[in-house]
Amino acid sequence: MQQQKYLAPAKINLCLHVNGKRSDGYHELSMVMQSVSLYDELEVAIVAKPGVRFHCGTALGSHDDNLVVRAARAMLAYDGLGRGVDLVLHKKIPVAAGLGGGSSDAATTMMALNQLLELDLDPKVMHREALALGADVPFFLGQSAAWACGVGDQLSPIEIVPQFWIVLVNPGVGVSTAQVYRQLTSVDYSNCSMAKIISTQDEFVALLHNDLERVAKGLCREIQTLKDVFIRLGADGVLMAGSGATVFGVFFDHDQAQRVARVFVEKYGHWSQVVTPLT
Repeated sequence: MQQQKYLAPAKINLCLHVNGKRSDGYHELSMVMQSVSLYDELEVAIVAKPGVRFHCGTALGSHDDNLVVRAARAMLAYDGLGRGVDLVLHKKIPVAAGLGGGSSDAATTMMALNQLLELDLDPKVMHREALALGADVPFFLGQSAAWACGVGDQLSPIEIVPQFWIVLVNPGVGVSTAQVYRQLTSVDYSNCSMAKIISTQDEFVALLHNDLERVAKGLCREIQTLKDVFIRLGADGVLMAGSGATVFGVFFDHDQAQRVARVFVEKYGHWSQVVTPLT
């Protein structure tokens, strides 16, 4: 079969509230997840030879533990014809950056194979298989913006009315999500009201919140430095993305967003991108 290409979008958390720790060791979350216009590129080819062949020019750890490989194996288990798949991933989303790249790649692999293998799996089955790969993976099966509760798997819609642009800045330092969650204490926990619609710019800025910041900033001092620079440059809002170390600024003016991104690249030498929310 001819190789097919798919795009796997990044996401940001517009808010991330840790409500507490559950008896099973996981944390109860309430957060708004928003997909944005930064993409990894995935090439997929169904082949007669069984198994998964995977290539990526970026170091992503061991083959068997890679989320794309695990997602492909999960989907191939439903194929009664014993076929295999060749996968090539081109990383554009920074790794271990709080932008959900690995989860998005896994979900995109699932959706691609569901289509190309003509599996036509029930959405509930897709959700279950996605959750087995990771708490963020179900979001990427088709959501653009959503409240995510529980461990992040319980999704409900949110409407965001104001137009905005996001400037992403990554300092080139990875932060371990597992390490951040291990170091959380009750001082980091908070609750929130789950608004179904964000109507104004003031409501949007008030939404921005991340309970993981205290721990992540202790692990990566660059996070606070980036936040301080965003504030000096006039961002309408600023927040750490996910568990870090990416930081993003919110702008209601496109030209200002572009100017600020150039400053981070030209003056500070950081990776920076202006992205828009997906709808």
